[in-house]
Amino acid sequence: MFDSLITFELLKIFLTLFILGMVVYGFISEKLPPDVTSLLAILGLLITGILTPQEAFAGFSHPATVSVAAVLVLSAGIERTGALTFIARRILAPLGRSEVLLTFVLMVVIGALSAFINNTAAVAIFIPVILEVCRRTGASPGRLLMPMSHAATFGGMSTLVGTSTNLVAHEFARKAGLSGFSMFELGKVGLPMMIAGSVYILLIGRWFLPKNHNDDATALGQTDPYLSELVVTQDSQWVGQEIDDKKILRDFEVELIGVIRDGQVISFDSERPRYAVNDSLRVRGMLEKVLALASQKGLTLHRPRGRYSEDSFIGEDQGKNEKGGSKAQPNGVDDAAPAAVPANGSSGKLPPPKLPMAELVVLTTSGLIGRTLKGVRFAERFDAVVLALKRRGDVTDRPSTTPLHAGDVLVVEGTKESLQALADTRGFLVIGTPAHPEQRPGKMIITVVILVAVITLVSFGVLPIVTAAVAGSAALILTGSLKPREVYQAIDLSLVFLLAGTLALGEALEKAGITIYIAEVLTGLTDYTGPYTILVCFFVVSVIISEFMSNSGTVALLAPVAVSSAAQMGINPMALMAAITFGSSAAFAMPVGYQTNLMIYGPGGYRFKDFIRMGIALDLILAALALWLIPRFWPLIN
Repeated sequence: MFDSLITFELLKIFLTLFILGMVVYGFISEKLPPDVTSLLAILGLLITGILTPQEAFAGFSHPATVSVAAVLVLSAGIERTGALTFIARRILAPLGRSEVLLTFVLMVVIGALSAFINNTAAVAIFIPVILEVCRRTGASPGRLLMPMSHAATFGGMSTLVGTSTNLVAHEFARKAGLSGFSMFELGKVGLPMMIAGSVYILLIGRWFLPKNHNDDATALGQTDPYLSELVVTQDSQWVGQEIDDKKILRDFEVELIGVIRDGQVISFDSERPRYAVNDSLRVRGMLEKVLALASQKGLTLHRPRGRYSEDSFIGEDQGKNEKGGSKAQPNGVDDAAPAAVPANGSSGKLPPPKLPMAELVVLTTSGLIGRTLKGVRFAERFDAVVLALKRRGDVTDRPSTTPLHAGDVLVVEGTKESLQALADTRGFLVIGTPAHPEQRPGKMIITVVILVAVITLVSFGVLPIVTAAVAGSAALILTGSLKPREVYQAIDLSLVFLLAGTLALGEALEKAGITIYIAEVLTGLTDYTGPYTILVCFFVVSVIISEFMSNSGTVALLAPVAVSSAAQMGINPMALMAAITFGSSAAFAMPVGYQTNLMIYGPGGYRFKDFIRMGIALDLILAALALWLIPRFWPLIN
């Protein structure tokens, strides 16, 4: 029986490690959204009996999860007042053409704001303003957006409420019986890291970034090639012409990837077939060039059937209403088959109206990740159509059937109302939308007072952060600064599920005895190297993991191991907690670790290598500084 018990315990350890490995793989591969991966982890821990239902779902009510959600609500309250837009336009607009001055002021402002509000909200507000300043002054968006994103991270490292990473570490420490962090305690290390990181970026790092400083650099779609689809219409002059990809590349600077006819790919390498009506041309190029090609007589951009597709606009004798109204297609219409549109309008159909276009960045919080535009019926759902898609790396499938990834940039066409609705939808960042129609500048003072009250109460130890933040969120609702539905929209459910899943994994590691085993191994190392080496190990491991997955999830996974290791070695557990807190935030060499990096990826015209060139040296500088300062403010031996 004793042997059976040992076998069962070993099986639990193996299953826990297997689930952990699958979760890490899921986070890195991005085959599923991170929140779905976390939910599957909870399910796996339940089915295998490693955790009870109470233990598996405890992460949803964990103070860390509640604190993060409440701070997101407080940030939304500030955003709704229009204060961030006011600051962005009043400070950046008058600065003139000096790129260095713009970068410096931008980093100072965004760093200060991100110390107290959600950095994603701040970056989302500043991106359109920066692009507008770049268009006016000729400054390079590539030289401004990445420094802004990194400065937002620097600011978040300086206070307890600056980032969800700090809150998760604090609440886990409190639950483990430790003191946690005070409101500005992290600033002892965070502020020097912000200064060092900013100096490096201003003097050295910015030269590694792309300098797309000409007037067209910030125009829509001018930073990278897009994948799009064109349709050969009836009575087109292209019908009967020989398919020649080299001619299209020479004349229009657009790459012809493939021609689709009746669902089949037409080979034009060995043979020379000719264009036919309804042929779909899959092309890739700068958006300006693609639009120029689409303007040729007899070609049109493929628009999925919906409210604003070509065949939605019909002549008066076919049911046009007095407003020239559009007639939505009924549910069930397949957008895979492109609608043929007569070039001369002989069928009585009118061309679609000229609608505004905007770039739409797909964020990690979007429910569209892993799904296709066709599958979610994007055109009908949002009253807008996607004309082109851009992604880091090559993509050759048609935009409507390509599974979306975080960081994808879509060119969307729709009315101002449709684009505004997309801007208000969680998981999207729309560039160049009109100002939010529901901003409440009259609530600015009361909202700022509430935020300051929360910070003050936590700073003087009157209330714990979770209580103060929830009370502040309630005050925003009671004063009318936020409506209840806006509170629900502000809470990032994908982050909630991610935290709940990683906290459950941390509990499973602890319950299975894995954290104790790791702690014993590390304790053996201290006999040869000393406790400082363990501090370095936790910091470096935190940086590496956070380069590929959520920094908050990294803390939730490593915190149990850090506390157990400190107990085994008799060293200060808060020193190790500080190491994983700063290490999880100081990961700048990859664009996937931070949502703000994905937000700027498309508008800044970045390549993956740009983050590596800028980030590796930044990682090393901040690591050296943090590992020098942490033991001075959190001594390893109490």
